[in-house]
Amino acid sequence: MRMIWTISRRDLLQAFTTPLAWLVLACWCMLTNGVFMWGLYQVHGTAGSSTPLFVNALYAGVFFLTLLAPALSMTSFSGERMQGTMQLLLTAPIREWHLVAGKFFGVFGVLLALVAATLVHPLVLALISSVQVPHLLAGYLGLTLVCAFFSALGVWISLLVDTPIAAYVITFAVIALLILLGVLEHTPFFGPLGQALGLTPRVGPFFRGEVRVGNVTFFLAATTACLVMAQASLSARRIHG
Repeated sequence: MRMIWTISRRDLLQAFTTPLAWLVLACWCMLTNGVFMWGLYQVHGTAGSSTPLFVNALYAGVFFLTLLAPALSMTSFSGERMQGTMQLLLTAPIREWHLVAGKFFGVFGVLLALVAATLVHPLVLALISSVQVPHLLAGYLGLTLVCAFFSALGVWISLLVDTPIAAYVITFAVIALLILLGVLEHTPFFGPLGQALGLTPRVGPFFRGEVRVGNVTFFLAATTACLVMAQASLSARRIHG
């Protein structure tokens, strides 16, 4: 565990000492706060809304992460390769799963910082109205599971390609495809595939206050699968050089 913490701490410090993480955080706050303020404007002077106002910002955050999460994960391994430190990592006395887990928690930690930045929304609502705590916790659980999956996916893809730009494009394309499958869940041809692999049908219930075991299992299984494949890819690189 100490080795994992060392690697993730190194990546976290590196992320927040460069403009990229702060730029992503600024874009995230601008977008999510904009959605939240628009929701406040929509209900101003009306009888209110049956959907908690924090839900719109959290749900929109899933789509914003489609663009922002790959920017944070693209340098996990491909950045090491560009800096010439990848060979040093491969020859270091570190187990593959330690290295993969450390990189994963490094990206996941930055994404959790983005999630934490949205806590201002329910705090503002708590000052002017009541907040449904179970609904709030379900929404944040869904967004956290999405962040974990995107982190693991980005780390795995970053290991497969040579440049951060390629890692960003491929990670974004995979996430966008999963969202598109979810949009097509009601079509005759893509319906079963969309319901099984689509991102929006899996994450949507969380933002309605519903925590379903099948959806939690889906995200945990997808995250684990990406990490296992990343470990396998790293082991193959060590063997074949």
